[in-house]
Amino acid sequence: MKKFISKPAALIKFMLLSVLAVSFIAACGYDDVNEEKAQAIAEYYAEDSVAGSALIDAETLISYINAGYKTPDGKKVVILDVTGTTPASVVKGAVPAPQNDYFTESRSDGVAVISNMVASGEKMDTSLRELGIDGNTLVVITASSHTTNNIHRVFWTFKYWGFSNKYVKVLNGANTYISTIENGAYMETPVYRAIVPTTFSVKDLPAEKIDSYRASFGEVFDGAKNGLFKEDGSGSSILIPTMAANATVTNGGGNVIARVANNSNAFAGRIRGATQLALDPSNQTDYSNSASLYFNADGRFKTAEEILPLMTRYVGEGQKAEFLPADKNRRIITHCGSGQSTAPHWFVIREILGYTNAAIYDGSWNEWGNFATFYVKDTAQDFVTVAGTGAKTATNYLISNPATYTYQEYNTKTDISTSLGKSSVFKNVLWDTSFYTDYLVLRTNVATDGTISSGSSLSAADNEYAGDGREINTADKNYHSGVGDTSNGGNSGGASTGGGSAPAGC
Repeated sequence: MKKFISKPAALIKFMLLSVLAVSFIAACGYDDVNEEKAQAIAEYYAEDSVAGSALIDAETLISYINAGYKTPDGKKVVILDVTGTTPASVVKGAVPAPQNDYFTESRSDGVAVISNMVASGEKMDTSLRELGIDGNTLVVITASSHTTNNIHRVFWTFKYWGFSNKYVKVLNGANTYISTIENGAYMETPVYRAIVPTTFSVKDLPAEKIDSYRASFGEVFDGAKNGLFKEDGSGSSILIPTMAANATVTNGGGNVIARVANNSNAFAGRIRGATQLALDPSNQTDYSNSASLYFNADGRFKTAEEILPLMTRYVGEGQKAEFLPADKNRRIITHCGSGQSTAPHWFVIREILGYTNAAIYDGSWNEWGNFATFYVKDTAQDFVTVAGTGAKTATNYLISNPATYTYQEYNTKTDISTSLGKSSVFKNVLWDTSFYTDYLVLRTNVATDGTISSGSSLSAADNEYAGDGREINTADKNYHSGVGDTSNGGNSGGASTGGGSAPAGC
């Protein structure tokens, strides 16, 4: 693969912030230095709690470009264009870095392999080194359009692996805005330039932030199962589906019971207790939730004060309500179909509005919506697992019983599980998400052999899995701390911080 960099440069000696070097002494047992280390880590992440600090404006970036791709305090500047395919033009000196080449991977949280999940530590390290990124680099992420989901998803990946807002930024307005400055003087056709590789590792970052940024399948499953999510946002955690809620669940009289995303997986519905986003308060029937509503015409983000009124939830047809809590540390999880298009919504909630515990459900509906033991054999069967209220009461619906893994028909009070098909792909009833899905409509578009919808990622389903659904988070935390890695004291080059692991020699 060709390598690009902002400007030819001599090898920059690998280093981490000097204040973090005290971790060596701290690991040897000095309490006072442990306190210094904690203070140093707090300083490294100090900007992360400041709303808006993840953005860099075009004018500031241009000043760094003009200074030889250096910040005033000496950081090397690497600009990543994550558009996807090699773009026709990039910010001057930007490195084309397609998201799926560098920052995603097919992985499993224990039950089944899902595509385009967060990159593992090994892949992230390889990417950082190939892109010339080390501990004294400011990474600026952009793409051809400000609405490109990849920008915010790649930023999320850096944050997941422990980068602070001091060292990774999103270009406000992306290429859309910077291309208007000086008649496009800071845009160019991608030019091949040699990149000096580094030996940097995510293990060299001062602390791991994995659980803070990524909601695992296990976390979401437990939240739905144990009633932690509430539709009105009053639960201990808030789960927000951000994809278009244009599919309607109706009762026998044609009344709309709810709106859900029209997903082509094993079933449609809404994860139990989820708060359906209804972004545009000026349109009482449009539930497309386009992230473009967060931006001004020039491509730059609106202010927090302008965005906040947009953040409403679906209550009923033509009815919306506010739901974001006053507590900025409340756990908030966003999801979409694949964990990609939800990234701008997550970015707005965490980085613009300042909710410091907002995460992305990485597997999203691609994972949740494929975990169903049963499917509908007869297309005449049309069931939902919520009755509705008032005029919207369903004429017939299913009562799910996760204790016995059966469905009971409301009208007849009989178990109808035997009349449903049984999936030949997914058989692990312990993780059958359909039992914890509201407004459930079992799909009919499955093969006669029970294979879940075409394009499903469940060919590697583990029907014997009995873990906690947090496999990726656990593996990545172990990687960050060097657990199971005996090379270089569990670290890959440079000073040892490793999320608290002790360096060799103590």
